[in-house]
Formats: sequence, structure tokens, C-alpha cells
Amino acid sequence: MIDLKLLLFAQYPALMLLSLFFLISYMLVRKDSAVKSVLWVLLFGVSLAASVVFLFLGMQQGYWSLKTLFPIPFVSWIGIVLTIVLFVVHFVHTIEKKHNKRVLEKELQRAEQDKAQAVAQAQAEARAAAQQAHEEGRIAAHQEAEEARYSQAAEEAGAAAAASDLAREVSAPIELQLDSSPTAPAFDPMTGQPLGMVAPAAFDPMTGQPLAASDAPAFDPMTGQPLGNTPEA
Repeated sequence: MIDLKLLLFAQYPALMLLSLFFLISYMLVRKDSAVKSVLWVLLFGVSLAASVVFLFLGMQQGYWSLKTLFPIPFVSWIGIVLTIVLFVVHFVHTIEKKHNKRVLEKELQRAEQDKAQAVAQAQAEARAAAQQAHEEGRIAAHQEAEEARYSQAAEEAGAAAAASDLAREVSAPIELQLDSSPTAPAFDPMTGQPLGMVAPAAFDPMTGQPLAASDAPAFDPMTGQPLGNTPEA
């Protein structure tokens, strides 16, 4: 028949090993989580106290003494094996959890990088579009300025042509035509007698200054009486 007290008290090595496991866990999480740190400290104290209690209770029951404490009883290896298995499972779970955390952090980092690249690309496209719009506006303004300049030049050319035509019309040579009837002889070239009642006059065509004048019949400017048929020049 299995002695349950012996089976229970013989687990003091497993409890001692478990307290060491709790102490290592506390050392790993003490900087990350205060709640877990307190929990691991409590478990460490409880397991260590239980190990000491089971050790002395076994000695009291006569299962072992200080001289026969080693080698460890066979039944103690059951708890030791279970503790080692628990430690391995917890270690594997911790490693897997850290691995998943690193994978998640890498994915988040990659997502942040993709987001930053997308934002940078969008900003670059926006800058390129703004620069293109600015360039198109500058070209359009230059074209408008050129058109305005050409229009002004055309207007000035038209005004200059009109002024030239006007100047050409103003400076055109004056042509004088003489009618033969007024220039007919007013006196008989043989006798010098007037051919009728005439008053011929001659003027300088450049200055308009009178050169000669005559009238027939002649008259006295004082009395207004005719003097004869002799012309005065």
C-alpha cells in the first residue's frame, strides 16, 4: 500500500526546484510587469516554505534524516520530473510568445514603413503635380504676355503705317496746273495796247510775293479818272 504521507513529504526537492523556477521567472519579468513580479515572489516564498516544511515533517515521521537525506528517495523523482516538464512547457510557451511578439513587431514595423513610403510617394506626387501646374501656369502666362506683346506690336505697326500713310499724303508734291485762258495776252504785243479791261498780276509761287501788276485802262489814283490806254506796271 502506498504511503500518502511519504509521497507528499518526499516532494520537498520538487518544491525546492519549483521555488528556484519561480525565482528565475521573477528575475525575468521584474522590469516589465510589477503585478507578475509580485505573483512570482509570492509563489517563490510559498514553494520554498512548503519545501522546508515537508523536509522537516518527513524527518519527524522518520522517513529520512540529515544523514539519509541523500540520495533522494525514488518517490521524490515524480515531483522533480513533473516540475521539469512544467518548466520546459513554460519555457517553450515563453519562447513562442516572444517569437510571436517579434513577428508582430516586425509586421507592425513593415506596415509603418509601407505607410511612410506611401505617404512619401503621395507627397512626391503632390509636389510633382504642383510643380507641373506651376510650370503650366508659367507657360500660359508667358504665352499670354507674348500674345499681348504681339498684339501691341501689331497695333503700333498699324498706327505707324497709318501715320506713314498720313505723312505720305501730307508730304505729297503739289501739282499746279495752268489754264491757258487766264494766261492769254492782256496786251497787243505789237502796239502794247490793252485788249480789253484787264488787271493782270504776277506773284512768286514760292513765297506768294507780288512781282508785277498792271491794269487797263489806267486811272489816276487820286481822282479815279482814266488816264488813257497806257498800262502801268
